[in-house]
Amino acid sequence: MTKSISMLRLTAIAFAAFSLQALPVAAQALPEAIKQAGVIRIGVKCDSPPFGASGTDGKPAGIEIELAKQIGVAAFGAADKAELSCVATDARIPSLTGGKIDLIIATLGKTPSREQVIDYSDIYYWGSSRVIVPKDSKVQKLADLDGKSMLIIKGGSQLKWLKERIPSLEFVQLNTNADNLQALQQGRADGYVGDAITIATLAANYPEFRTLEEPVDLGFNGVGIRKGEEELKAFVNAVLKKLKDEKFYSKTVPAFVTDPIVAAEMLTSFETDPPAAQ
Repeated sequence: MTKSISMLRLTAIAFAAFSLQALPVAAQALPEAIKQAGVIRIGVKCDSPPFGASGTDGKPAGIEIELAKQIGVAAFGAADKAELSCVATDARIPSLTGGKIDLIIATLGKTPSREQVIDYSDIYYWGSSRVIVPKDSKVQKLADLDGKSMLIIKGGSQLKWLKERIPSLEFVQLNTNADNLQALQQGRADGYVGDAITIATLAANYPEFRTLEEPVDLGFNGVGIRKGEEELKAFVNAVLKKLKDEKFYSKTVPAFVTDPIVAAEMLTSFETDPPAAQ
């Protein structure tokens, strides 16, 4: 009888251990403050389709929005437990460090200067940036931008890369993609630099522009996390791994990207390791 009870106990322990291994996300503890709040507050972009934009109902919609919702599901079992807030590019990190949000999932490129202020999750997206110019522009390659002006989102990581290579290039920094698009239409600068997918989307919708073939920089996007929050970082990394293993992006990207060429490029960036990691 004693032997049978011992065997049952061992079987129960083994099953419990197996269950924890089978549920890596659930096995990761959330910080107590987030547990007590009952929601996880996430800053997202609302002006960068297809990553994040304002939907027809006025609510955020996009690939990163769906990612943020999955973190809510993993944390509390429901997508609406991810409390989403639209954040401008230059307000992303101050909103995080100031305690207004718990995470940033807002096209946040990983840079050495940002890493001094915040931590990052594992990379979930990589890609280059591109430059868009008016169709009749004489600019054919990056070198032709010597002495010209460039629109860029405030806080955009491409500025440093371009400045190192084209020191004479002047920058006009505006708050949103919409602001930059309008400024380019008004002729207030010679070009606009942004992540490749945003630029490809603009080029597809605005035939008066064309995209330079040369890529700008190689960027790596991760979830922004406050320094020292190792529990939360482990939780987020577990969610990201689970979603990648389950081909979450293969199901999500086509819902927001209708162009098959753009969709294929995005899936490569979401589902494969970046060149530097290969």
